[in-house]
Amino acid sequence: MHILGIIIAVATAIFWVSRAARGVNEVANAANTLRNMPRRMRFKNKASKRGLDLIDHPMEAATILMVSVAKLSNYANAHEGLISGASTSRIIATLKSYMKISAVEADELLTQMRWAVKGLTQPDTVLAPMTNVLSKAINRAEADDLSDMLRKISHADGEPNDAQRTFIARVRERLGLGV
Repeated sequence: MHILGIIIAVATAIFWVSRAARGVNEVANAANTLRNMPRRMRFKNKASKRGLDLIDHPMEAATILMVSVAKLSNYANAHEGLISGASTSRIIATLKSYMKISAVEADELLTQMRWAVKGLTQPDTVLAPMTNVLSKAINRAEADDLSDMLRKISHADGEPNDAQRTFIARVRERLGLGV
């Protein structure tokens, strides 16, 4: 009879210890879920966005504006929207000198931003979203520098055309620099 009591006591103890272990495991899973919540929310917010909606860094927005100026050039108009080698080199040099990044980083950034605007047929469509990102993140001196960068890019394939000059003027206006 005592053996039966010991077996029942051991079985009861095993039952309650396993329940407690499951409870601890559930609490640990809940804590892990809460710990990962910010990362999951960022991913969820980005997963529903596409193209230009993903751009939220000023350096990316400035690079997209540079690509847009290059896409408005006479060379790009004659070559189905392709950016010339001179424009590409000028953008990379500009990113290196103004943004203080390496040539490799500048090339990678340019490649990513060209991919982001690949499907856009009208470069003007980037104006509002990119200047909204920039106006929140840069000061007047940096906006002047960006205007200078865009002007340099517009001269990469020769004298800038009217579309490029108008685009740069609109960027300046949207950034509060006047025309």
